Amino acid sequence: MNNARNGLILALILGLIATAFTGVNSPLGYSSECTDGIDNDQDSGSISGGIDADDEGCFYYPFNDGNGEETTPIGERYNSIRDYPSLFDYHRDYGGFPQVCDAYSFGLYDSNPLEKIEANTWLDSQGIPRLNCPP
Repeated sequence: MNNARNGLILALILGLIATAFTGVNSPLGYSSECTDGIDNDQDSGSISGGIDADDEGCFYYPFNDGNGEETTPIGERYNSIRDYPSLFDYHRDYGGFPQVCDAYSFGLYDSNPLEKIEANTWLDSQGIPRLNCPP
């Protein structure tokens, strides 16, 4: 009986330790409001249309630790210890050329050199020079 109890306690401790480390280093994802193809806030704060990357809240901060289509205050952004997915990938996959071009011209990729290189490469592959992105 004593061995069974000790075994159970050990199993619980190991289970707690395993649970504590699970998902800590897994990257964040995008907010479901920013990827579902639905205007979740009825165009409040939209750039043009309010769906996914067209919505201002998602355009600037589409990550699932933010407020989705509602704008996430600047002081509440990028506070997680987890890795963030690419903002460029989000704009490319959920918006396309207009959103990538706008983000490029607004300097949203400037703080991450790898994203800027990805954006440069992708824009060049579209056959549209970055100079044609609206200011």
